[in-house]
Amino acid sequence: MKFSHALKFNANSAWKDHYINYNRLKKLIYRKEAEETKGLSLNFPDVANRTSIDLERQDMLERQVSMALEGGHGVEDDLEKAFDSELLRIVQFYQKKEAELLEGAEELERLERQVRSSPGRASQTLTAPAGRRSSGAHDDPEQPLLDTGNEAEELAEQSRFWAQNAVNVRIAREKLRDKLQEQFVDLQALVDFVEVNRTGFRKALKKHDKVLGPLGHPKLLATYFPKVEASFPEKHRLRVQDAIDRLVRLYGNVCCQGSIELAELELKSELRSQLKLERTTVWKDMVERERKGHSATVEDFAPGLTSWLQRNRQYFMILLAAIAFAVLLAVPIFEDAPKQNCLALLAAVSILWCTEALPLYVTSMLVPLLAVVLRVMMDDSGKTPQRKSAPDAADAILKSMFSQTIMLLLGGFAIASAFTKHFIAKRMATWVLSKVSSKPQYVLLANMLVATFASMWITNVAAPVLCFSLLQPILRTLPSGHSFAKSLVLGIALASNLGGMTSPISSPQNIFAIQEMGRGGNSVSWLSWFAVALPIAFVGNLICWGALLTVYRPNKTLKEVRRLPDTTDPITWKQAYVIFIALGTVALWCANSALDKYVGQMGIVAIIPMVFFFGFGLLNKDDFNNQLWNVVMLAMGGSALGEAVKSSGLLSAIAHGIQDLIIDYGTWEVLAIFCALVLVATTFISHTVGAMVILPIVQAVGADMSDPHPKLLVMGAALMCSGAMGLPVSGFPNMNAIALEDQTGKPYLTTLDFLRVGVPCSVATYFLVVSVGYVIMRFFIGW
Repeated sequence: MKFSHALKFNANSAWKDHYINYNRLKKLIYRKEAEETKGLSLNFPDVANRTSIDLERQDMLERQVSMALEGGHGVEDDLEKAFDSELLRIVQFYQKKEAELLEGAEELERLERQVRSSPGRASQTLTAPAGRRSSGAHDDPEQPLLDTGNEAEELAEQSRFWAQNAVNVRIAREKLRDKLQEQFVDLQALVDFVEVNRTGFRKALKKHDKVLGPLGHPKLLATYFPKVEASFPEKHRLRVQDAIDRLVRLYGNVCCQGSIELAELELKSELRSQLKLERTTVWKDMVERERKGHSATVEDFAPGLTSWLQRNRQYFMILLAAIAFAVLLAVPIFEDAPKQNCLALLAAVSILWCTEALPLYVTSMLVPLLAVVLRVMMDDSGKTPQRKSAPDAADAILKSMFSQTIMLLLGGFAIASAFTKHFIAKRMATWVLSKVSSKPQYVLLANMLVATFASMWITNVAAPVLCFSLLQPILRTLPSGHSFAKSLVLGIALASNLGGMTSPISSPQNIFAIQEMGRGGNSVSWLSWFAVALPIAFVGNLICWGALLTVYRPNKTLKEVRRLPDTTDPITWKQAYVIFIALGTVALWCANSALDKYVGQMGIVAIIPMVFFFGFGLLNKDDFNNQLWNVVMLAMGGSALGEAVKSSGLLSAIAHGIQDLIIDYGTWEVLAIFCALVLVATTFISHTVGAMVILPIVQAVGADMSDPHPKLLVMGAALMCSGAMGLPVSGFPNMNAIALEDQTGKPYLTTLDFLRVGVPCSVATYFLVVSVGYVIMRFFIGW
């Protein structure tokens, strides 16, 4: 931990303004360096021969010079004077606080003597009522009592006096105990105050010698630090330590029946509790400042009509959905009420999903509620279909929500959490990147392939986050706005989108596709999915790589990239266990078509990693609570909507309407039409939302064709969902990429970057799916 951060956590919050201003001293040192190095030339090589290290050095020097020119007012010419002013301020505070605390310790000693003597004095006055004698009479046990003339009244008054005195003594002891604990904590804080400031001066002086020593400045650590030591002489330390020892003895006499050992244990326990409270408070303050800063940034709209529209956009979209819902309920389009109501439900939910006026998972929660209330569920078990009652509709819709889709999601999340928590994914990615060439173009390709591979197993929601963290060592060596940084960040996003098509668990839309492909029979096997998706994803990566090199030309502005070090730590037994369970689960998923008579569905196999990871301590309840439950709820809402659209008959009506338009078209033409529809729709809305709305229609149309190929059409449309990546809102990876910022707070990418690269790559992926993909799907899924 950096000393500036350690200082925040170790400083006494009440004295925080009196500690060494370490950051100020460090800035003065760097500004002094920038002033003295201003105008010097580093004689960098030609642009084409620059390395990432050269660019980092140049960018750092330019920032330092800019700081010196912009903020040089009030900077001491002599850094030693700055150290002197800091030391004087700290010593003055220390002396003041030391005098206060030592005086307070003496006051507590006097109070302790009074409390300790109170029981003796009270016992001497038991035979005399309070207020009947002078204070001096209490000290003379031989003095006779005055005759009260009423012995019973006198005894009652004496009892009351004794009881009140005992209560006062107990209260006095409790107050004294609290004061002793508070004084002990403050004296220990004073000791720590000296040590923290001594450490701060030593680190600041070392920083001075390291930065300015090579420029000819005399080294101050050896000459100035003795002055710091002399400012806190040994006699002061001994005085404070003696006061601490006296307090321990006092506490033992008052609270521990004279036991010094027990007194030390209790006081140290109180000290630890106080330190824990202080550090927790500091942490909460930091989090609150970060939250307030973020909130201020998000809500910082300029005045005017545009600002008002931005603030109220959510309410306009909700109002639009409500209007569409009401209009479709009122205007007859279908003769059957369930179809009409389901159309209104579909339109309202689609608007809310597409505009995100409500969070996606919140909209998903509305689906089962409206489906039951509107009574869109039909019972076709009899000769004439009848609308289901509310209890029957609720039972059917809730059963549809918890399907193998959810179990596959949970199993995939468990594998992703284990890979991330035990650093397996990062280890694999670092190993791959350390083996490639240092040429920028090859580093870019390696990062993209790693992102695709990671997305295959830990979903394209989590994989970009991991890969962006791996990019940080490279991005830190590049100046702000460098073309190679843009190509890296955008390359990860595009590759993660393509990685979303590589396996049935790599993205939510694939899980929906598996569910739709399994309607009326067995779904496609994992081996068949891999055989179709992997070639398309690999060729798509090469296309995106070529587009990035053409647009940004990073190899023209950067000669080589600093290598990422390969880890040499041995694989632990936990990592081996996670890999074994993950590979075993994937193998069972791949062999699902042969094992379905034993396990039924892939969702049952997904229970294996959850049991073996959570059950044996590889993952805990916090990991379980941190799963992407919003995605799970989104998937449940999609399943419920699909069941409602199917049960109401609306899906059948839409499918027949589209079928009438494409009745004379072949399988390839239908695939091309649906993929074009998916490309346009999922460029502007979420891939997952597009899959939930469109894939059930694709499946129904494919099943009713004269040459039915519903699995082929659904898989092609699902692959195209991942291939639509032309805008920042097109999928989770793009959203992560557009939000990534450099150290100066400047985003690496803009919407223009996605338009220049993402749109051409999306169109290229479309032709790849309907050409190469179509041939492979016909071979592996059926002619």
